[in-house]
Amino acid sequence: MILKSIFAAAVALAAFMPLTYGAHAETVTDIAGRTVEVKTPVENVILGEGRQIYLIAALDTDNPFKRIVGWRQDFSQADPDNYAVYLEKFPKMAEIPTFGGFKDGTLDVEQAIALQPDVMIMNIESKQATEDAQYIEKLAAVGIPVVYVDFREHPFTNTEPSMRLIGKLFGQEERAEAFIAYRAAQIARVTEVIAKNDPKRPTVFIERAGGYSDDCCMSFGNDNFGKFVEMAGGRNIAAELIPGTFGALNPEQIIASNPDQVIVTGGNW
Repeated sequence: MILKSIFAAAVALAAFMPLTYGAHAETVTDIAGRTVEVKTPVENVILGEGRQIYLIAALDTDNPFKRIVGWRQDFSQADPDNYAVYLEKFPKMAEIPTFGGFKDGTLDVEQAIALQPDVMIMNIESKQATEDAQYIEKLAAVGIPVVYVDFREHPFTNTEPSMRLIGKLFGQEERAEAFIAYRAAQIARVTEVIAKNDPKRPTVFIERAGGYSDDCCMSFGNDNFGKFVEMAGGRNIAAELIPGTFGALNPEQIIASNPDQVIVTGGNW
């Protein structure tokens, strides 16, 4: 009953709310291939993952939190060191409302509606969960569009279009293109050397989020850090063992592979 009342009130209010000064309706295409109408440039944004702030900071360099009205509570848990750095420079970020995730079903839709965002930016891996729970329809009913981006599942395919999408939403297309160009140049510094010299490739096991849990041994398949290994001149031992981007090996597989190098990703958790 409460949710229905909020929906009704929000729909009624939306009918009388003028467009933000300077804003206009624009149709964008997200990483899922969906066409979504958003009033741009957006002023109020909910981040479906707190760590998306890394990318926002490349666009809103003066204050990456100035548009953020809500975000998922994962940044402080997954990257406490960088969270502390951001918090020291932008102490008001601690006041931004937080919420659970789409994938685990802990998103509070009523809270999201109350924050009146112009858009919600979601990671592509949450798409199935959002569809199953009909979150998109519920939010669309009160005029809140959702767009999907991807910097994790297939970052080498989707980082550039994801940044262009956020740049368009924020009215920061030039900065988005500058980020894309810088990233491409830094990758080329490595790949061009490898291509020119064709060194012997060491075998590499890369453990994902080492120490975050007692589980062993999370790793990467043919994308994300797994692809970084290949581009940097190594041979990822998990590439033939993990279908897709993420998965786990057992200790016996690692021992049998006898990798030349072991790399562990992680944080101060």
